[in-house]
Formats: sequence, C-alpha cells, structure tokens
Amino acid sequence: MRAAIVLSGLAALAAAGGAAFLAFVPVYQGVSCRGGPAGEVCQDLPSKTLAQENGTWVLLLLAVPVLLTLAQLSALGLGAARAFGWAPAVCLAAACAIAIFSIGVFFLPAALLALAAALADRRGHPASA
Repeated sequence: MRAAIVLSGLAALAAAGGAAFLAFVPVYQGVSCRGGPAGEVCQDLPSKTLAQENGTWVLLLLAVPVLLTLAQLSALGLGAARAFGWAPAVCLAAACAIAIFSIGVFFLPAALLALAAALADRRGHPASA
C-alpha cells in the first residue's frame, strides 16, 4: 500500500512538472518571410508558450492530468475501492495515447507512474495478508 501511495505521489509530481513545462517554457518558434524585388527576407518571430499561442483555455487542459493523478493519490490514501485507483490511471494513459504526438508525450511519465501505482495497490489480494 505504501509503495502505491509513493508511486501515485511521484505521478502527481511528474504531471505537475509536465504541465509547468508546457505552461511556462516557450515551445513555439515561428518564422516570417516576405518576398520583394531584392529577394525573400525571413526573420525569426519571438518564441511563445502554449498559452500565448493558443489562449489561456489550454491551462485547463494542462490541469486535467494533474487532477487525475491527485484523484488517484486521494483514492489510494483514503483506502477507497481499487477501481478508484485504476480509473484515473487508465484515463490518463488513454489521454496520453490519443495526444502522444502533441502534449501527451509530456505526461507519459505520469501515466506510467500512475499505472504502476495502481498495480502496486495490493489491497484485497491474498498475498498481501
């Protein structure tokens, strides 16, 4: 049980780290090119964060993995039914799989840790007695 809580806590930290990285580190770089009689002139545009490029609504999207891992941590810490430990982990893993080529890769460590925490939750197994 203790291992499951530690793994779930690490999953929450990994999710918070991924969300913080995407919220504060500039990940978008653009180039502006104009053609003229002297040829094409290109210049680099300033880097932007995810929220600057897409709007502040993406902060809600970044909060979802953090909330899922915190829900799992709460369920494991309170001794809720095992399904409440598995459900957030499976949802996070599915979301990472769907968005693997965009933001999903940043939350993949959290998803793997959450799945490991759900697997480590041995309540109700004869071997844990």
